[in-house]
Amino acid sequence: MNSTAVATPLAPSATALVAGMIDLVPLPQAYVRMREAVSNPASDLRQIAEIVKSDPALAGRVLRLVNSAYIGLMTPIDSIDHAVRVLGMRQIHDMALATTAVGSLRALRGDLIDLVDFWRTSIYCAGAAREFAVHCGLPTPERLFVVGLLHSIGNLVMAHELPETYAACRSTASERGLPYAHVQRELFGFDYAEVSAELLRQWNLPAGLILPIALHTRAIDAVARDERIDAAILSLAATTARAASCHAPTSEPIPSYDGAALDLTDIDAATIESVMSRVDATIVEALAVLLPSP
Repeated sequence: MNSTAVATPLAPSATALVAGMIDLVPLPQAYVRMREAVSNPASDLRQIAEIVKSDPALAGRVLRLVNSAYIGLMTPIDSIDHAVRVLGMRQIHDMALATTAVGSLRALRGDLIDLVDFWRTSIYCAGAAREFAVHCGLPTPERLFVVGLLHSIGNLVMAHELPETYAACRSTASERGLPYAHVQRELFGFDYAEVSAELLRQWNLPAGLILPIALHTRAIDAVARDERIDAAILSLAATTARAASCHAPTSEPIPSYDGAALDLTDIDAATIESVMSRVDATIVEALAVLLPSP
């Protein structure tokens, strides 16, 4: 079968694809109120804490994530008020987004993607991105945790909305030994990174979360200089996560590490091995926190 012929009449733009299913994955109102408060210069820590506490399920998930080994705080956090004081508005926002986004996206079910495997790889990417951000001295590594967690959600959208073409993409990638993004650009005209970024735009999330996701599948030396470090970290984390998760013949072929990303971040094989060891030790806990059993 000619895969290009299959894709041409079926693939809209990334924007149209997301617009057609955005109502399936709304973010909870408590998170939306929190996002608006964080964006308001007049808001204070007490207001943020009260919004989170207004949704007990959200508050519980945020506390579990904040206290997890993935975040690695030295002392336990025993309340949302305490968490907001220690971490501040922006980092609590990022933790709330991580837990609510995973919950919302569980509505996208189908036969093409094993959701547990998908989120295991995404959480691995999140942990690796946070570790690489710490290595690079970025001031808010939790932001890269969220970026890593959500970097591949476009695959969920594509598999849900265009299952036949997505299946053709997966088969072609496996046959040719190419990463999904490469084949998706051939079959769809865009890749999962663009769809992921578009969903985050339609969720009205900050540009600091959207841009690294949109750019990480591109050649890093072609990315604008002021956007390059975040995209480079995510590129390396995504490749590391796929290397760690490639357990079956149906797994995505592992992309090559981008040389410009390695040079820019001063990350070498020893650093990657060390990061993988730390993420390996925490992945089960993080999966239980972010993807609890129904």
